[in-house]
Amino acid sequence: MANRQTIQQGRLYFRDHPGVFERALADTVSACLEGKLAEGKAALRMLINSTIGFEALAPLVGKPAKSLHRMLGENGNPRLDSFIAIVDALQKETRVKLEVNVRQMD
Repeated sequence: MANRQTIQQGRLYFRDHPGVFERALADTVSACLEGKLAEGKAALRMLINSTIGFEALAPLVGKPAKSLHRMLGENGNPRLDSFIAIVDALQKETRVKLEVNVRQMD
C-alpha cells in the first residue's frame, strides 16, 4: 500500500506535469486491454491515490472504498462495469478524456 508521503509526491508531480497523468492513464488502460492485469491494477491504484483518492472515488462509482481497494488489489478481479466506472470517474474528475486509436498489429 502506498504511504501518505508517496501519495502526496504523486499528487504534486501530476499537478506540475499534467501531460504525465494523461500518458499514465492511457498506458494503464492499454496494459489492462493487453492482458497485463496485475500491472494495470497496480498503476490504476497509483493513479487513484495520486489524484482523487479512494474515498472520493467511492461515491462516484457507487462502491465502498474498501471494495475498490479489494478489486484493484493483487488478488482482485474487477468486473468490466466497475473498471469502466472507475476510469470514467477518473476522467471526469481530472478533466482528461481518453481516446482509442486503432492500428495494425505487428
